[in-house]
Amino acid sequence: MDIVPPPSEDQVPRLQAFRAEHPDIEIASPAGSRTGMWSAYRGGTILVVKFGLCQLLDHRDELLASG
Repeated sequence: MDIVPPPSEDQVPRLQAFRAEHPDIEIASPAGSRTGMWSAYRGGTILVVKFGLCQLLDHRDELLASG
């Protein structure tokens, strides 16, 4: 089972673009978290949690529909 996708694409530019387009959504890295998962919040409410940044960014519709 592949949990982490191969590093075929640098996710940093995607993350920067998402943050620029949606400053109201906070993307939190797994650094310092107990789960080791990426998460997205809006106004303190958790929107989505994913194992990898790629998966989180791929679920933009899910992020945007919950607001």
